[in-house]
Amino acid sequence: MSLPSDIDAPLATRTAEYRVFQALGENCGVVVIDPESGACVMRFRRDWHKFAGDEADVLRALAEDLPTKQHEMGTQAFLRWIDENLSNTLSVEPPAQSMCIDLQRTAQALYHHHVHSEPLPFQTHLPLIPIDLAAGGLGQDRAAGATEWIDAEVPGRHGLSKDLFLVRIHGRSMEPDIPDGSICVFRPYQGGSRKGGIFIVQRRTSTDDGGEFTIKRYESSKNETADGWSHSGIHMQPDNPEFSSWDLTQEEDRWVTVAQFICVLEDPI
Repeated sequence: MSLPSDIDAPLATRTAEYRVFQALGENCGVVVIDPESGACVMRFRRDWHKFAGDEADVLRALAEDLPTKQHEMGTQAFLRWIDENLSNTLSVEPPAQSMCIDLQRTAQALYHHHVHSEPLPFQTHLPLIPIDLAAGGLGQDRAAGATEWIDAEVPGRHGLSKDLFLVRIHGRSMEPDIPDGSICVFRPYQGGSRKGGIFIVQRRTSTDDGGEFTIKRYESSKNETADGWSHSGIHMQPDNPEFSSWDLTQEEDRWVTVAQFICVLEDPI
């Protein structure tokens, strides 16, 4: 079961260049470059001690020094430097290209594709789960159904927590901000204001198929009454103008808010 697919909507994409770093015969990181702006993003594995043994401290120090060198040299000089100076201890593969929407999210996706580190659940990795499990329990209960653990650096967070999980989005109604095929970070909805937020919602059903899921932006309006406030309209709003909003006012009790969108982690590549 997946979020519903929609018709095509254009996205602003460009071509990025990337290199894969290797150490001791294993892929250990990526550098992704926007050729037009010279912007550069690097990602390296965080489990050096798991595979590098006595070389771990040396490799970690080399990797940590590379962003400083890139900043000091500039991107093009840095790329020439890594081609000419990296040794067998830490080497770099020839350049390749990838479509890119957001450089940071493309770096995450390329790192995920090329580098396979040992999962440390909720320390360095988050569970990628089928959408129907998003309506399940919290933390490890939900994570038990993970199809994969992904090494994730979530923007704006210094660490991971057990309430976070990942879902791959299928459909274009929330483009351009949430691309079709992207992997996104969510946390369970546990009450509070939903206005303006993006949520996974599930349609309740009496059958055994779990019901329909969708992701939309929650918008509402209220009326003041003698007893307080009441909803006058609840709308699930797509961000893509090619799609129409739909009204929950008459059927709100048939839908349940499952999870709140945090951010896009990976763009499709």
